Amino acid sequence: MHLPSFPSSLLPALMHVMRPLVRLMLRKGVSYSCFADLLKEVFVDVAEREFRLDDKPSTDSRISLLTGVHRKDVKRLRSKVVEGASNLPENISFGAHLVSIWLNSAPFCAQPGEPQALARLASNGGERSFDALVATVSKDIRARVVLDEWQRLGIVRVDDQDCVHLETMAFIPQRGFDEKAAYFRHNLHDHACAAVHNLTEASEPFFERSVHYDSLSPAGVDQLREAVRVEGMQVLIAFNQLAAELEGQDVPSPDSRQRITIGLYFYTEPNPSTVANSTAAGSS
Repeated sequence: MHLPSFPSSLLPALMHVMRPLVRLMLRKGVSYSCFADLLKEVFVDVAEREFRLDDKPSTDSRISLLTGVHRKDVKRLRSKVVEGASNLPENISFGAHLVSIWLNSAPFCAQPGEPQALARLASNGGERSFDALVATVSKDIRARVVLDEWQRLGIVRVDDQDCVHLETMAFIPQRGFDEKAAYFRHNLHDHACAAVHNLTEASEPFFERSVHYDSLSPAGVDQLREAVRVEGMQVLIAFNQLAAELEGQDVPSPDSRQRITIGLYFYTEPNPSTVANSTAAGSS
């Protein structure tokens, strides 16, 4: 079998992309040997699932040739199931659904994108209560359990009138490493899938654009950060409203359902290597 040589620009790009991931691993105690073992599993799993010939299962020898993983390891690893990264955990999906209803559906919002403060108990707020909000999605889960967890994560706060306020315009936990890790897995995976598709496929590319400058002052960065926080969130809310409308108007058959992820991010760091008085701007 002839294996194509990879582009010379690929390894430097991969090395650059891996740096923040290695930083995370070192901070959380994940060693090179631990990650290398995990990476073997991923190589074997992707080769087996996505690089078949004529849709037939590959042999251990072929997977070993494709991946460079020893055939004995391939045989052992093929019996393991690598956890998929497509779906968020059920508790995260449940929370995201609730926040979407709070943002978009009467009587929980004044208008789409403007969530109202909700009485904690249905006995006080009736249909416009946190009890009623949770009941729109599940009558098996107690609203008090959801409220306690959301307060732990920084999603909501309860005022001295016993009203519940939404503290974030999306289900993005402010605290709780496991919950943040779930979004890290989901968002970074889907962003990487879009970027890899655009590098490797001839079909229509996914939208992936950015704006970057390298000579801004700290005050300018703060102003941009706030603009992205406010205006970027409004863009995502608009996409969320459209997606909710489309989901309700056009219900697909179970075998034709598709999931989507739309993201927006902001990042800044010191740039000491910038030449004085130089300005660079670009988009990609």
